[in-house]
Parts: sequence; structure tokens; C-alpha cells
Amino acid sequence: MSDRPRLTLSRRHALGLAAGLGLAAAASPASAFGTSAHAVSPYPKGQRPRVLNVFAEDSLSLPERTLATTLQGLMARRGPESLYLNLPTLGYQHWLDDLVARYGVHTRTGDLWDTVGRSGVRGYVLFRTGTPSVNVATTLAGVTGAVAIEESLESLAIQHGLRKVLDVRDKDDRWVFDTYWPRLRHDVVVEQRADFAERLRDYATMAGTFAFFDGNSDFRAQVVDALDDDGTVIGWGDASQGEDAFIGVNSATGVKALPADHARNLSVLSGIREDRLTQHTSAELPVPDPDAHYVTFLITDGDNIQWALGDFPTDPRWFGSPRRGEVDLGWGISPSLIDLAPSVMRWFYDQSRKDRWVVGPSGGGYMYPSRYPAAALDKHTAALATAMGRSDLSVAQIIDFDAFNNTRLWSSYLKHPEIDGLIYLEYSRYDGLKGKVVWSEGKPVVSARTMLWEGLDGADEASVTKELNTATRNPRSTAGYSVVVWHAWSKSVDKVLSVVDALDPHVKVVPPDTLVRMIGKYAKH
Repeated sequence: MSDRPRLTLSRRHALGLAAGLGLAAAASPASAFGTSAHAVSPYPKGQRPRVLNVFAEDSLSLPERTLATTLQGLMARRGPESLYLNLPTLGYQHWLDDLVARYGVHTRTGDLWDTVGRSGVRGYVLFRTGTPSVNVATTLAGVTGAVAIEESLESLAIQHGLRKVLDVRDKDDRWVFDTYWPRLRHDVVVEQRADFAERLRDYATMAGTFAFFDGNSDFRAQVVDALDDDGTVIGWGDASQGEDAFIGVNSATGVKALPADHARNLSVLSGIREDRLTQHTSAELPVPDPDAHYVTFLITDGDNIQWALGDFPTDPRWFGSPRRGEVDLGWGISPSLIDLAPSVMRWFYDQSRKDRWVVGPSGGGYMYPSRYPAAALDKHTAALATAMGRSDLSVAQIIDFDAFNNTRLWSSYLKHPEIDGLIYLEYSRYDGLKGKVVWSEGKPVVSARTMLWEGLDGADEASVTKELNTATRNPRSTAGYSVVVWHAWSKSVDKVLSVVDALDPHVKVVPPDTLVRMIGKYAKH
């Protein structure tokens, strides 16, 4: 995950006023969420889609994509018709097919200006490409109910009956913050680069959030400091000096991050409601073999929402591997998906063979627990426990700095009955604690014993195989268990299976939540 230990490989290296609305569409952001009999969501949610106008994303110009996604957000706010940007080679085709097959959503080929005409939108906010004004227009689309129009499309917008509500071509994020912050949500903001024309903009508009990007500046620190305790920054910051440059600032103010700056269609996907989901693969504890060593293989970066939505389900390196199902594998997932994209979480559970899911770092979002203010941490873990109960998740991963022995921190998590244990990853490097276990609330916090990570000493397949084959054989001792973390961006299912295939018979592979529960039951001190 990260540049730990100061590597060039970052953890996400591989990727990639109602003035503007007709009366029928003049719903405010706050009125669109949490009004049904379903579980109350901690995140803004769109309305359930009934009809989707589907566009191939590459059929739209960049200015058209910004128009389409701000329109999408406004339509998703009121429902039941919206639009969908499809990227058929990524997971978005799966999510669209699933909406049709399972949830009865109807689709039709989209025509952008016809969709604008049917939407009830009557106004536009004018912006200029290559300036911060695209984020200004995205934010104010949510405030005014008008779509964002790039200046090259203005004449077309006027031809189709739209009128200019605001011209923000000379405005920036600071102006929006100073002028409109009291009218925006204080629990969620969207951190998004101005050169991403379409990504996340539908959700920012639908939710009525502040969309901004200002590197690792004092202004950015001011924004996150203005958020509620355990607020959320959805998107991604400037990781050029390491992700800790902004995750650390977030954490110190009691704010978490959801990596999602490449995400599409969250305004639509969040419109589905699932109160509770269940993993289908077995979580039963085996009777321990007294001569065995138990190991689990767990991928990094499970907090990464955009990856889960994008190429994670299709790429053969990961969940799209044709060899998935040959052995028990551990995958991370963000519990926020139970609200932001519940159909996606359900799809992953339904497609699981010998796959088990645990919470990605560090719970409800990426942050460092040791830097979180105590009150914010307790708020965070209470919400996390609720989400884990709804999502049938019982183990969470943690990333932090030199915090492993601080059992007071882990008590905030483990006092909740929904959480059976934690898997701790030292920021640099993940396996620095070599499998040590500490206890809090009578439950284990298990550190990674070793890892598969290209270019790091002892993290190659041969070294990991040797370490596991010579490890302690005693399930009554914490030394009888190993967590192997494999780096998502430099390793693959095939690389993991090459290790599994070379393990001696006494080394038993189990899912990560099973391993944590075995330690809690059989190796408890």
C-alpha cells in the first residue's frame, strides 16, 4: 500500500438554492437522504433508480462528461430516472447488469441533451477547463440545482433552453468555502483534482458537498478541520510526498478518507438499499491440528472504493483471476459500500467461492487511529461496528505508526461485539512486527508476519515459502499462526498460489477472519 518504506510505489500506483431546477426537481440535498424505513445511512444516498440512460463514457467529450455527471447527481437526488456512465472493460458493466437483473432497473441508450430536457433542470453554472472553476461549478450545481457547463458548451446549453445561474470562471475553492460553507454538508467533502472531468462529480452534486483540491496546503487543513468529528473526505489528496502528508492531517483532526477519486456512478449505486448482507462462504472454525501451522493470505488496499468499482473485479491479477477459488483467500473491502454501493458489495459476496472479506484499513475509512482524537475515534468505531454488523464483517485491518502496543486504542474497536479482532500493519514496513499478537478486551490484535511485495528484502515468493514452512507448529501458541499480506500493485493471485503450491502439508491455509478467531479461541493467553 503506500510508499512504505519510502518506496516510489505508492499504494495506488497502478490505478487509474433551487434556481436551476424546475419545481418538480427542487429537492434539497438534505431532504434526499435517510427518509425511508431502511437503516439510516451515515453517507448521502441517491434515490432508487428505475430507469437509466446509459452512455459509454468514451462517447462523451470531457466537457460533456462534466455536464453529464452533474446532471446525473441532480437526477439521482430526486429519482427515479437518472443516467449511467459505462466503462465496459471495468466493473461498471457488472454493476449495470446487476442493477437490471436483480433490482429491475430499465435501461435505454442515452442522448445527452434529450436527457437534460426531461430532467427538469433549467439552469447552468458556467466554468472554464483548466481552472479550479470546475470544482466550483460542481459544488454549486449541488447548491443551485443547475448543471455545470463548460464554456465551449454554453451556446448549446442556451439552445436547449438553459439559463445561466452563475458564472464562476474566475472563482476558486477558497471563494466557495468562504461564501457557501454554511449551506454545504459538514460531514462529507469531496477531494478531487480539477483535471478529472467526470469522476466523483455525480456524487458531489447529488450529496451537496464541497468539492475541492488544493494539494497539502494550509487551506486544505482548514477544510478538514471544519468537518464534523469522524467526517469523511471522499476522493484522494496529493500523495507526491507520501500519502501520510494528508492522511496524517486528516487523522489529527478526526477525519477519515475514502479513496474514490476515480469512482463513477456513486449517485446511482448509492440509491440501492440493503439493510444487511451476508457472506456466503463458510466461516466455521476448524478443529486445530496440533502439528500444523496456520496461515492466511490477505491483499492490501481494501479501503480503495474506486478500485473495487473499477478493474478489481475484472483484472486477472485480482478478483478476476480464473484461479480464484482454488484456495482460501482474504480480501479487504470498505464497509462504506453497504451504503455507497450495496449492490456492488452484494455482487462480491455472491461471486465469492473460497473468498472471505475483512474490513480494509483502518475501519470506516483510511486514517491512523493513534492520531485520531479520542472522542472522534469512539464515534468512528461505533459507526464501524454498526456497518460491520450490517455487512457480515468481523475483522478489520489497521495501518498506523508505532501504535501496536497501545491497547487503549484497540479497546475502542474491540469493545464492540461485532468486531472479533484486528490485523495490524505497521506503516513501514507492514511485517515489521513479525506476527506478534497483543490483546485488548480479550480479543487479538494480530500483526503481519511476512508479506509478498516486489522489490523488498524477504518479501519474494521463495523467502515467504521458506518462512512459512519453518514456522512454529502449535495452534495453542500465537506463534502457530501467520498473516501474509500481499501487495496489490506488485503481486497477484498467481503469485500467491505459487507460494501455496510450495507449502509443506503441515501448513494449512485458512481465511483471515477464521485465523483471527482461531487465535482468539485456541491461543488465548
